[in-house]
Amino acid sequence: MDRYRNTRIPSQPSPISIPASLKFHLLLPIFTVLTAFGPGFQSIITFTWLWFTLSIFYVRHITRWWYIFFYYMFVNIGTLIAFMASVKAEVPNAYAITFAIGMVINLLGLTSLLMDRFAQRAFNSKGWARVMVFPCVWTGLWTLFTYTWILGDWGDYAFTFLGIEEILQLASFTGLSGINFILAWSGPIGSDILVNWLSTYAYPINSETSTANTIDDINAEEDHISRTDDVLTAQNNRKQRRLNFTIPAVFSSLFIYLTIIFLVITYGSIRMSTALIPFFQRSVAEFAPTSLLNVGCVIRQEQITPDNSAYIQTTQELAKNGSKIILWTEGSGTITNNSELEYVISSIKNISRTYSAYVGVAYIFLGESKETSYNKLTVISSSGEIVMDYQKSHLVPFLETVRFSSGKAELPTYNSEEYGVIGGAICFDFNFPGFISQASNKKVNLMLEASPVGVLHSRSNAIRSIENGFTLIRCNGDGISGVWGPQGQNFHSIPTTNLQGSVSKQTSFTFQVPLYSRVNTVYGVFKDTFGWICLGMSGIFLICMIILEKGSLRWRTFVKKWL
Repeated sequence: MDRYRNTRIPSQPSPISIPASLKFHLLLPIFTVLTAFGPGFQSIITFTWLWFTLSIFYVRHITRWWYIFFYYMFVNIGTLIAFMASVKAEVPNAYAITFAIGMVINLLGLTSLLMDRFAQRAFNSKGWARVMVFPCVWTGLWTLFTYTWILGDWGDYAFTFLGIEEILQLASFTGLSGINFILAWSGPIGSDILVNWLSTYAYPINSETSTANTIDDINAEEDHISRTDDVLTAQNNRKQRRLNFTIPAVFSSLFIYLTIIFLVITYGSIRMSTALIPFFQRSVAEFAPTSLLNVGCVIRQEQITPDNSAYIQTTQELAKNGSKIILWTEGSGTITNNSELEYVISSIKNISRTYSAYVGVAYIFLGESKETSYNKLTVISSSGEIVMDYQKSHLVPFLETVRFSSGKAELPTYNSEEYGVIGGAICFDFNFPGFISQASNKKVNLMLEASPVGVLHSRSNAIRSIENGFTLIRCNGDGISGVWGPQGQNFHSIPTTNLQGSVSKQTSFTFQVPLYSRVNTVYGVFKDTFGWICLGMSGIFLICMIILEKGSLRWRTFVKKWL
């Protein structure tokens, strides 16, 4: 039966008569390639766009339900390739763990694709719901996942836009959920365009020769969803007659999508064009900073015997040379007892008072058990007082969770006279937007981040600046260190490594950067509301599909009227 409870002959052809041959399933290895260059270390944005289009096209038109498992496994292999360098040096069986994590993450995509497939059966092709199910489910699930998953937003496809600043600025309005939505929305649009092209040029319908050998005999509908999407084609194939100015007739889904993309890029361009040069075309003399902030980073030295005195000496040298904010990379200090801790803290207090510098001391305390071991960032003010004493609350699974106890998930801040409100967090904390969004509530102007690793991680962390409007200082032991402005603009960035035998053999480095005032953002007020709305819409779509399948005639008629 079709969705209107009309009996359909099993051999009735689907809207497009593409032969169900090996050619169709050659898409499977292509999915591995597209995923490998999707949200991972070597992201190619065009590959991600294509991944959404082809994934929806494939899942909509498979003839056997178990084909979905082949798709799922090929995508998992691609995810392993994309992130295989994430933890291989630190964790035993890293490839197996990465593959398992990929399987969990890809369940989000699989669920979204299956919901989209069912939506093609349930909803009218002339309505809007059929196209909007996939982006709503995708965005809603990723929002829920980010707030409940142990890895936060790690692996989020929205990060494929890193480097395309105009689109990333949408994060200041909706967070990652808005970026996820427009990315996922491209899938149904692209799939409809592909189906329309195939049915028109590659495999045109021939009523005399059509047979049961079609891609999707199950999904065939009497209104030819895939053949003629009136929403997409805007009824261009109809005979000329009096214009009917209704929304479906005038605006195709492609046109609406391109309009939204145009508005998103325009919004981002306005933010970026006024980030450094205020409106309108003002002279440099009017907005050039009168002073620069000297920032110093102390890099933890790997593969050598921990020596806290070396880091203290490096801190003193940076302060003596004019650095007013000094930050240790995560876990630089290694402390095993309270007397060592007292020695380190008292030494840094003395340096801070002497040179009027703020110092963020990042260290690990190795107690006798996991409960007495922790990863900390202690910030000492220019007057030599401890103003932040933060214990890392989001520990890296499989690596830190077995060694340390976690702290309270409350963002530490201090209202300084020199730099406004200062906040601080440690590396993996930045994968949790709900935690970092406290910076907006507390009006953080300058955020300190201590980190040990992460080339990709450093770039994705910069989105937290866009969302919450603060300046981010990141000191990284083995990745990218730098300073990002309130709109995510990169003032400085440099690859830093601490491995013995490396070319650089860096122990410290300095930046000179302007410090701009924080920027209030819409996201700072509403947080991830857009993502939660998408999750709610997903539930509504699911209920409507159940009603159209199992409900009474009265309820089915009511739902069809709106969707």
